[in-house]
Amino acid sequence: DNITATKDTSGNFVLRIPVGLWKIVQANDGFRGITLSPAPKQNPDGSYTVILTVAQWQIFQDNQKNPPQQAAPQAAPEQPVDDDNITASKDPSGNFVLRIPV
Repeated sequence: DNITATKDTSGNFVLRIPVGLWKIVQANDGFRGITLSPAPKQNPDGSYTVILTVAQWQIFQDNQKNPPQQAAPQAAPEQPVDDDNITASKDPSGNFVLRIPV
């Protein structure tokens, strides 16, 4: 399935977005910075029709090229040092870090 885009007589872009791609576009925040008015409703075939101005079309295209930034994982709080025991913690990438005293 593909998103199809055509221009109407007023110069706006008319997008037909299949339901599977609609979910992906929504999950990737593909309409960020765009107020869809009226809110798109699902067509009988399951697709959605969205009308965008030329400026909104450009924002939509930019959003597809640059998905939203994911928040950086928070660093785990520093574990207290225990010189007599083996300690285990997870680093931000999810790997386990063992501290083994000498």
